[in-house]
Amino acid sequence: MVIGIISILASLLLPALNKAKEQGRRIQCLSNLRQLGHAMMMYGMDYNDRLPVAHGARRWDDTTPEPWLKTLQPYYTDTNVLVCPSLSQHYNQSRYNYFMGARAPFVYAGWKPAGVNLTAIQLPSMYILSGDANYPFAPWDADPVNYTNDTLFSPKFMPPPVHIGRLNVLFADSHVKAYGKFTPSDMTYSYRVPGVDF
Repeated sequence: MVIGIISILASLLLPALNKAKEQGRRIQCLSNLRQLGHAMMMYGMDYNDRLPVAHGARRWDDTTPEPWLKTLQPYYTDTNVLVCPSLSQHYNQSRYNYFMGARAPFVYAGWKPAGVNLTAIQLPSMYILSGDANYPFAPWDADPVNYTNDTLFSPKFMPPPVHIGRLNVLFADSHVKAYGKFTPSDMTYSYRVPGVDF
């Protein structure tokens, strides 16, 4: 009888504990994105408001051209900020779980890799600068970008498999917020036009 009661209590508590654990991981992920956002802004201040070029599919040990996450390394203190515990477990144990929102510069550069121009962003509170890479990048890919694939809200990978069905998004004004879907009134992939989805 006591074992039965314990089993019932455990079955009632386990989902709540799992939800609380995932909520903690989402908060850690939010913090990681904030730190990456600060690193991007500091880099931009040193390089005429330009962010590193996001080349796509580059290894950490590649030197020419270097992946954007490695180029930013002097501006963050610990490579653990590159890892979301939930996304890493879900997508191939990847050590790089955040993408560079480089779709607009890619288009403006004639469909070639380019760095984000921070001064060109007319809607900083809406422009998606980075976010959870809700996409199965190769585990070695230290240069995740969003200019060839929707790495955030692709219908193929929705609803999000992590963070209780929400994804963290970093905007160009440095605020971070969790969303369950693309929200045109809040976000855009364009420097100038609100609500532009992938």
